[in-house]
Formats: sequence, C-alpha cells, structure tokens
Amino acid sequence: MIEQPARPSSPIVDMRDIFARKTPQTEEDRAQARAFIDGKIEMIRRDPYMTDAEKAAAIADIETRR
Repeated sequence: MIEQPARPSSPIVDMRDIFARKTPQTEEDRAQARAFIDGKIEMIRRDPYMTDAEKAAAIADIETRR
C-alpha cells in the first residue's frame, strides 16, 4: 500500500463575503433556483428508500428554506 503524504494544516476561513453576488438576481436566476429546488423535491418524492413520513419531513424542511 502506498502511503499518502500528510496534508498541511490550513485554517478554515469564511469566504462567503468574498464570493457573494455582486449584482441582484434576475428573474431568470430565481426561476432556475425554483426549478432546481422543485427537482430536489421530486427526487425525494420518488425515493424508494424513504418512508412517507421521512419524505414529508424532508420536503417540509426544503419548503421552509425556499
């Protein structure tokens, strides 16, 4: 087995402000975001491994963050 070299330790830094959107979202941006979220909800609905209660909870969680 080949040993992996140790990774150097790096500080974790909050970079959200640096990468924040500099321009307002367009209607197209919002529509694409809604479509993405709707796709995730549909994916949850079709998941054969989740119970109906788990699906309802997951969908409710997504809906509250929409």
